[in-house]
Amino acid sequence: MDGYNAFNTRRRSRFAALASAIVLATGIGACDWGGETRDALQPSGPGAEPDPELGASSGDIDIGARSSEAGTAERNEAAARADDAESESLDSALGPEPAEDAPQETQIAAARSTGAVSAAAALEPVGDGQAHGDASFIQTDEGLEIVVTMAGLEPGRHGIHVHENGDCSGPAAEAAGDHFNPAGSAHGAPSDEPSARHAGDLGNLSADASGDAELNLTDEVLTVEGENGVTGRAIIVHGGEDDFSSQPSGESGDPVACGVIEVSARG
Repeated sequence: MDGYNAFNTRRRSRFAALASAIVLATGIGACDWGGETRDALQPSGPGAEPDPELGASSGDIDIGARSSEAGTAERNEAAARADDAESESLDSALGPEPAEDAPQETQIAAARSTGAVSAAAALEPVGDGQAHGDASFIQTDEGLEIVVTMAGLEPGRHGIHVHENGDCSGPAAEAAGDHFNPAGSAHGAPSDEPSARHAGDLGNLSADASGDAELNLTDEVLTVEGENGVTGRAIIVHGGEDDFSSQPSGESGDPVACGVIEVSARG
């Protein structure tokens, strides 16, 4: 008797498991069929009302989703149009940006429109020396702000000048020519009157024991462009000190570093 009861218990368990599997499969199929299954189960005919437990049809849900997606797309498009309008307004206010290969005069004019014109040079060693550095020239209301930083110099004072040609070729940078001197004046110091100095006379810079040196000067004679413009010329650091009196160059010795000055704009 006990064996028979155990057999019936196992059979009922198998039937229960099979029924659960059938119910689970039916539920999965209903999910896959979506709206079609719900529509089929909804009552039809005159006066029939939908069963609230079955929910809305898939068609209603799809319409709502499509409406939401359309509204989002319209908002995104409106935001994009607003961004484009703001960008065009900003571009109009700033004006066109000059091309990199534009003539120098065009670049200078564009720089002036931003309220700042500047030039720069990279100084490279001349001959077998190690002297090198950078120079910047910035137009201000007070004059031309000149900043030169050097390394690899012999300790001591070194003459520094703007030369007439923007060419550093030759064993001693001979292609740079003489000091820049548009007024035909005698050689002198940067503190002298314009009639008593070359426009390119910048005086001396002093190198420390490590060979580093810096010059900060605001010059009232030189400009970035124009008759006294430095653009397209060379800046040279010499091996010796400028005595400000010996003609025509202050006996400052051979060049040890040279760089061509080129215009650049910053705003």
